[in-house]
Amino acid sequence: MTKATQNVADFSGKESFTSGLQEAVDALPESGGIVLIPPGVYSLDQHVHLRSNVAIRGSGNTSIITRNPEVSSLLVKDAQEGETSVHVESAAEFDIGMEVSVFDTAQHGWHATHAIILDISENRLHLDQPIKRPCLLDRSGTVAHAFSAFVAWEAHDCELEALCIDAGDKFGKSAFVDFTVSAIHFVRTTDARVRSCVVRHWPADGFSVQGGSAATITNCLAEGCLGHGFHPGTSVQHSLWTNNIGRNNGRDGLYFCMHVRHSVVSGSTFYGNGRYGIGGLGDGGDQYNVVANNTCVSNARHGIEASRGQNNTISSNVCLNNSQEEHGKYSGIGLRDVTGMTVNANRCLDDQEERTQAYGVEETGESDQNLIVANHCHGNLSGGIVTVGASTKCVNNLE
Repeated sequence: MTKATQNVADFSGKESFTSGLQEAVDALPESGGIVLIPPGVYSLDQHVHLRSNVAIRGSGNTSIITRNPEVSSLLVKDAQEGETSVHVESAAEFDIGMEVSVFDTAQHGWHATHAIILDISENRLHLDQPIKRPCLLDRSGTVAHAFSAFVAWEAHDCELEALCIDAGDKFGKSAFVDFTVSAIHFVRTTDARVRSCVVRHWPADGFSVQGGSAATITNCLAEGCLGHGFHPGTSVQHSLWTNNIGRNNGRDGLYFCMHVRHSVVSGSTFYGNGRYGIGGLGDGGDQYNVVANNTCVSNARHGIEASRGQNNTISSNVCLNNSQEEHGKYSGIGLRDVTGMTVNANRCLDDQEERTQAYGVEETGESDQNLIVANHCHGNLSGGIVTVGASTKCVNNLE
């Protein structure tokens, strides 16, 4: 059966906060269909909401999704739970129709409020959603024009393909570098797919999949984002992150977060990132995940970081010339307070004239009962492999 199709070009020239993208999605029947994005530049002031059985397909690097510059203002009055307006120092740069985030140093992540500005009266912004949690002056309460490009929430079989999401060079910094405003933000989806997409310079994470199952993120590039390049989190299961590139992002190339299970990161390369190549593995209850056949090169800290968790596998990766942030402090693979890990057949080395990577594999803290076998860790600054666990097995390695 032929799927219903809409072309964004048919909605151009009309007043839209998403350059016609949301209107094209909404024009599809309830059963779903395909939205085609021809070559062009499409600017957003709000995210585009995907629903089940909807595929958005671009034309590669010529289908450019961008966003208008971020504006922000501190609150001048506490924003209380349930209120639908907020008082800011200056509303001069805000416009009706902008999507904003309301947050403070305690209320961020899932506790931030995301809403559309319905009206502006003097320095009061009237919102279409009530405040979720109190945002207070003494916690630097702020409103920022911070939002995602594409969001799918509890949808199934949604898809993004061949898009270039590029915020340009507008964002040397951002008021709200938070995963809830990632360029692509999927929450509790099933069988979602992101293929051959590029995210550049987004003022948060590039690709975020939180919860749900069976997401596949393949052949994608995350470059120069202020947050993480790729971010599986919040109990996502059975997800595949394959053949991707994460480079020069402000935080990790790929970051595991909170109860990620039965997921695979493979065949990818992560280099030049501001923290770890791959980070957070194990932290917050991640178990039974596989990190295999990746290269992690010249990242600021460890090439691969696993901490405070158990029962994950790190196999056949190359970790080269990491610890760029501070020479000799971080290793190719860092294992901190982890148990039940299998670390095998990795190549961890440093071939720079001035070496920076401390060890090939470094076990620290309360780590124990790990299997470290058949790794090639010759040529690092401080040595090959360090273990601390009385029951850790470290055999057949080359140091």
